[in-house]
Formats: sequence, C-alpha cells, structure tokens
Amino acid sequence: MEEGGRIIVVSNRGPVTFSRGESGEREHSRGAGGLVTALNAVVRRAENAVWIASAQSEEDLAVAKEPAPYEVEDLRIRLVEHDPKSYDLMYNVLANPLLWFVQHGLYDLPYSPALGEETRRAWEEGYVPVNRNFAEAVVETAAGEESPTVLLHDYQLYMAPLFVRERLGGDVFISLFVHIPWPEPDLWRVLPGYVREGVLESLLAADVVAFHTRRYARAFAETAAAVLGAEVGDGVVRYRGREVWVREYPISIDPEEFEELAGSEAVLEQEKYVKGLPGKLLLRVDRTDLSKNVVRGFAAYGRMLERHPEMKGEVTFLAQLQPSRTDVPEYAEYMEAVGRTAEEVNERHGTDSWRPVELFMEDNFPRSVAAYKNFDVLLVNAVRDGMNLVAKESAVINEKNGVLVLSENAGAHEELGEHALTVNPFDVDEQADAIHAALTMPEAERERRAKALRDTVKSNTIEDWVEAQIEDIESYRERHG
Repeated sequence: MEEGGRIIVVSNRGPVTFSRGESGEREHSRGAGGLVTALNAVVRRAENAVWIASAQSEEDLAVAKEPAPYEVEDLRIRLVEHDPKSYDLMYNVLANPLLWFVQHGLYDLPYSPALGEETRRAWEEGYVPVNRNFAEAVVETAAGEESPTVLLHDYQLYMAPLFVRERLGGDVFISLFVHIPWPEPDLWRVLPGYVREGVLESLLAADVVAFHTRRYARAFAETAAAVLGAEVGDGVVRYRGREVWVREYPISIDPEEFEELAGSEAVLEQEKYVKGLPGKLLLRVDRTDLSKNVVRGFAAYGRMLERHPEMKGEVTFLAQLQPSRTDVPEYAEYMEAVGRTAEEVNERHGTDSWRPVELFMEDNFPRSVAAYKNFDVLLVNAVRDGMNLVAKESAVINEKNGVLVLSENAGAHEELGEHALTVNPFDVDEQADAIHAALTMPEAERERRAKALRDTVKSNTIEDWVEAQIEDIESYRERHG
C-alpha cells in the first residue's frame, strides 16, 4: 500500500481529544467507538499515514494551528479548525438530522422534513464550506507526495471527494466509506435536488465508494442510476467517463481486544452486579438513537410477559443505554419515551421482589462487557443499522451460549442472520415471540448457534476488513494505471 504514496485518513471525529492538565502540560484521551478503532487498524498498517479530523476541544484548536501533523503515541494527526457557525450548520442541521434521518428511514414523511431556506443555508454556508476545509487540509498534507491515497469516512464528508479531485486530479486515489445505511432511491429523493445530486456527483468523483453490506452497495448503485442516469453493473458505476467501484466491506472487531477486556478488573467488578440479577438475562446495549428501536424492544418484552405469564420473575431485561444527541429535540423526546415505556412494563408486570426492566442511561462500558459475557438473549432490533458491532462484540466473549435476536435491517444480518433469530423491527408480536423462543431454546441448539456466531466473527476480523480494502486499492490502481 505504501507504493501508492502517503495514506491520508479523514473523518469528522478524530482518534484523540487534547486538553491541558493541571500542570499545564498537553494531555490527550483516546476516542471511543467502532469507527475510531477500525481506522486505527488502517493507520497502523501504513508507516507514513496521517489522520485528519475536526478540532473539537480548545486544545484541539491549538494543535490545529501547528504546521506539521502532531505525533502522539503511534499516530500522526492533523486537526482542522472550522468556522464554528459553519460547523454547527453542517453537523446540527444538515448531517444530523437530515442525512442521518433520510438514510435510516426515520422521518414521519407526511409531516417531516419541511425543507426550505434553512436547509439551503445549512448546505451552502455549513456543509459545503466544512467539506472544502477538509479538502484543503488533504491537499496541504498531500503536497509533494506522488500518488497519495485518501480514505474519507462517513456522511459528514460527502462533498470532500469532489473537492479533493478538483485540486489533485487523477493522480490521487480517493475512497469514501459510508458507515451508515444507504436508502433506496425513493427515500434519497426526500433530499432537495441540490443535495441529492450534489452528493452523488461528489461520491462518483471517488474511485471506490464503500459500504458494510451488499444491500447498501446495491441501493447506492440504483440511486446513482435513478438520480443521475449513471450506468451500473457488477459492482461498478460508470459516470462521465469515470469508473467507480462500489464495494462492501463488513466492518468488524478485534476479538483479542474483547477477550482481554472480558478479564479486566473493571469488568469483573461489574460482573458481580450483572450476575446478581434474577432469572435469565435479556440484554440490549445501545445508544438512545431513534434508529436503535429501543421503545419497540421494551414493548415486545412486555408483550412476551403478557403472553407467557409463567416467565414473570424468570427473566430480567438489562438495558445498558448511552444517551445520544440530547440537544436534538427528537432525540430528547425519544429518551423520555424510552424511560416511560420501561416504567410501564415495570408497573404492569413487576412484583415486590422482581423488576422486569433494569434501565441505565449512562456510558458504562465495563458493565456492558460484563453483560456481554452473561446474557442468555441479546436483542438487536434496529430500525436500520450500518452494521451493529454490539452483535459481534458480544458473540466472541459470551459464556452462556447466548441467543441473538437480530433485526433483518441491521447490517450485521448479512453475516450473522443465519445463526440468529431474525425479526422484523416493526412487528412487536414477532419480536415478543422471538424473545420467548430464545429464552426457552434447547441447550444443544443454543450451543450450535453461539459457536457459529463466534466462528463467523472470528473469520472476519478488523484486520481482514483493512486487508480487503488494501487489496482493492492495489487492484484499482493496477487496472487504471
């Protein structure tokens, strides 16, 4: 991969956040989340890689003003300072919620969205300038490099491929990885014309556009054909004389990292609480995002208890939830609905000695990992998910032959579906039946499914994810000179 010149990885959020300690020394904390972990694996493969990301903290801004990439641990980081008003328009009006809601199918279309002047302003004064700013940082970082490789990530950066291509021409290899679902063409048409066409024109300025699943890759190609009239076929989109590869690379995890975490002191401490919960353990670990479908999950559990009163006291639903985007009104309302629905289940079915739902709305990763080890059933019933790494993380360290109840709309379903109990995320009764079936499944079948889940995840690790992309980059370069 080094033969193609410098590797430049670009994402909105960076791998570290900087701050000043009490002594005045610069300090840093590692970023959390699957994307940061995955991109760390990419950067580790390249000796001269630079990671470009938005400056978030006050000390980040100081780092952004330094001329050379900042070296910390094993990373070279270049932080980009954005105009605060432009960044707010990009992030809080255009990317979240508009692109996120459209791509996850979250809008109640008879009522929302109501697009207009604010949308255009967010695009012209927010999204486009921020993307130009990222592109400028890429151009400066690539200066003097022969055939650089630029790996752009996610929906905040859809316009960057076009702006980088305009500046660096055909010598640069550009990919953009979309880590969220790609909707069918009719849903993409919810966006105003200047956004739907602008984004597609930009993505087709890349060499590779990547997704986690075949389903999303296919939907993107169909959208390019429907909206721009592009020619599509066999994983290739041809548009204006260019050939763009559309690929799927299902993101994964580092199993060894989770096996190590499972034995850590912090996790063992939390395990005391988890093991003390009455009955079998039904688990969900999620952000309180609308796409995660938490409210229907609680409703399905309540429905299961209605249909099978003999299960009362025999199972506890531990919901380990991390608050998400609480400054967005729809998310704040959803968090309230989550708490309200859990309480309704507890009031209706609970007893003096047993509370059906144990709900935590806080980020407690050690408790999540402790619960991964001990669940009997894991519920992943997302409306739509790019992948859902919870399903993979839990599979490699669960010690109870836990059963996965998995939404057919989670990206992970393409890999894990045949070993899980598949559910329609909108059918509460079907989810109730699946929860009961999972809780009462014979041990031999539980063991067979759990082993198959674990083997599937271990056969496609985060290193395999990186390797597959590297191979395609080299193949593309060989084919296109």
